[in-house]
Amino acid sequence: MPTRRFEAGEIAAVEFPFSNLQGHKRRPGLILAFDGLDYLMARVTTHPPRDPWDVALAEWRAAGLPLASTVRLAKLAAVDERLIHHGVGRLSEADRQAVLQAWRKFAAHIGERLSG
Repeated sequence: MPTRRFEAGEIAAVEFPFSNLQGHKRRPGLILAFDGLDYLMARVTTHPPRDPWDVALAEWRAAGLPLASTVRLAKLAAVDERLIHHGVGRLSEADRQAVLQAWRKFAAHIGERLSG
C-alpha cells in the first residue's frame, strides 16, 4: 500500500486487472483522479498509439519509464489504493497538455455516442 497520496499526472506501478477479471498484471498507470478510495487510472503501454485518444509520451524517460510509452485513455480502471506498489514518476508539462487534449477528444467522442 502506498505511504502517500498520488496526484493527477503521476505515473505509478499498479496491479491492473485484465478486462475479463481473470487476473492482473503489474504495469505503469497514469493517475487521473482519486475519490478517497480508488484511483482512476489510464494504462500505460509500450505499444504505439492506435486511437486518437492515445498519447505517445514525448518525455517518457523524464516520467521514469524505461521504454517509449503510450497512455491509453480508453483503457481506464478504478484501482483500489492498496494495489498501487510505488510511484514511478510524473508527466512533463508538455505531456500533461497532450494528455489533456486527448482527454477532451475522448470525452467529446463519448458525448457524441451518448447524445444519439
